Amino acid sequence: MNAPVCRPPASRIAAHMPALLPALLALTLLVACKPGVQAGSGAAGGQGAGGEDLVARVLFTATGSFDAQSQDKARVPGGLRRAVWQKKVPFDARRVTIQYDSDARPMTWMLEIQGPGFTAQDLAGPDATAVKTEQGPGLRPAAASRLRDTVIITRRSDLKILTRSYATQVEPALLGAFSQP
Repeated sequence: MNAPVCRPPASRIAAHMPALLPALLALTLLVACKPGVQAGSGAAGGQGAGGEDLVARVLFTATGSFDAQSQDKARVPGGLRRAVWQKKVPFDARRVTIQYDSDARPMTWMLEIQGPGFTAQDLAGPDATAVKTEQGPGLRPAAASRLRDTVIITRRSDLKILTRSYATQVEPALLGAFSQP
C-alpha cells in the first residue's frame, strides 16, 4: 500500500506569497550573486573585512531584512516610509537611514549612509562609471553589478544610494545621472 501524500491547499500557499516576496528576493540575490563573479562583489567591489559581502548587506538592508533592528520607523509624506539605524547598524557605518515605497520596496529605495567605513568605489566596483549630480559626484555601478540601476552619491564623508525608480518618483532632478555615458 502507498502512504497518502499530504499537500497543503494551494490557496493557503498563495495567501502567504506577498509576505514571502522580500525574503525570496533577498535569498535570490544572495544565492545568484556569488563573490568574485560579478562587479560589485569581491575585494574591489563589496567584500568587507572578514569576508563579509558589503553589497549583499546593503541590498538586504534596502529590501527590509534588517528592519527589526532599526531604532525608528515612520511614514513620510508622499506615501513613503523611513527606517533609521543608529545602534545595530547592518554594516560598517555610524548611522543608516532608508526611505522607501512600501508597495515597491525592492525597486524604490534610497539609503543615506553617515560615517561609512567604506567608499562609494568599494560599493560600486572597479567598473563603475563616474557621474555628476546636483548633490555631488557619484558613481553608477556597472551593468553586471548587483547594484546596477542605482547611483551612489558622495556627500562630504557620507554616501547616498538611490534606485532609478526612487529618483523617478521622489527626486527627478537626479534622473540624469542614470543616463550619463
